[in-house]
Amino acid sequence: MARSPGRFAVAALALGTASLVAPAAAESPDLWKSTARYELEYRVRLRDVGRAPDAVALWVPYPAETRDQKILDAHVDSPWPERLTREEKYGNRMVYAEGKADASIQDLVMRFVIERRPSTGTPTMADAYLRPALYQTPNKLIPLSGVIRELAEQEGRGAEGRAAKIRAFYDYVYRTMSYDKSGTGWGRGDAVWACENKRGNCTDFHSLFIGMLRSQGIPARFLIGFPIPDADAGAIPGYHCWAEFLDEQRGWVPVDASEAKKKDMPDAYFGTIPNDRIEFTAGRDIVLSPPQHGEPLNYFVYPYAEAHGKALEPPRAELRFRRMAPHEATQADEVPR
Repeated sequence: MARSPGRFAVAALALGTASLVAPAAAESPDLWKSTARYELEYRVRLRDVGRAPDAVALWVPYPAETRDQKILDAHVDSPWPERLTREEKYGNRMVYAEGKADASIQDLVMRFVIERRPSTGTPTMADAYLRPALYQTPNKLIPLSGVIRELAEQEGRGAEGRAAKIRAFYDYVYRTMSYDKSGTGWGRGDAVWACENKRGNCTDFHSLFIGMLRSQGIPARFLIGFPIPDADAGAIPGYHCWAEFLDEQRGWVPVDASEAKKKDMPDAYFGTIPNDRIEFTAGRDIVLSPPQHGEPLNYFVYPYAEAHGKALEPPRAELRFRRMAPHEATQADEVPR
């Protein structure tokens, strides 16, 4: 039986799983130059939270809207009462829902049409949440003293000016880090661990880079979302993150050191990132809205749930996408901020 649209649905989509099937293959536009549109489905398996005698509180991250990313259409289908909220520090939006979970509970499903263009940076004053002072302080796993500061001072020695120092730090991360997810310890964004082990995933690459910059007084941001695979449609297997640093002339400038490493393209991913991703949230040590009872989240890209004020095993999130063909018409209404 169909459920009613979420209260902040916009121009309801025909975006069920069956519709996330690719059209006939066509020549792909240049990811570095073109604007892309994607259908995205974010499904939360609420049965995974298990049976709870009282209400479960659930927070699900919501895609960002930036100069380079617009939500053209959105629909939230939830078995529980839900609302769209925004946390105060970084401005991240999320769906907050409460309800009782049992074996018959239906999934919470968010469906979007998102327009994404390549990013070359954001002017400093474009958003109130981009204030530089917010991105100069340490995080729980990104300290700005000890080995991180020592490394930054070592690698920045001889660099003439701020821009040269930033590039030197990026080159160090690119040169010395390996994209390696074997064993344990990787994926937490622990800058000291990355510094000492010189391997990890995107979280580790960019935590080290951000720590080096901030230790020298240069603001740097952590951004996370989902990569769009090199296909017309299908599942998205995991998250992806990247970073931005503050350039005194250009504003916030993006880098993606881990993709640069995987594809052997260091220059391409310094100052520009392609349209092959959807941004969700910014920052680390995140306090949700309404605030969770547990500790601040290391980062926020998957659902978080609590019952009786204690964190539950997170419900599984499944993401699917379809790359829209250039000729496809889409309603251009945007979700109100």
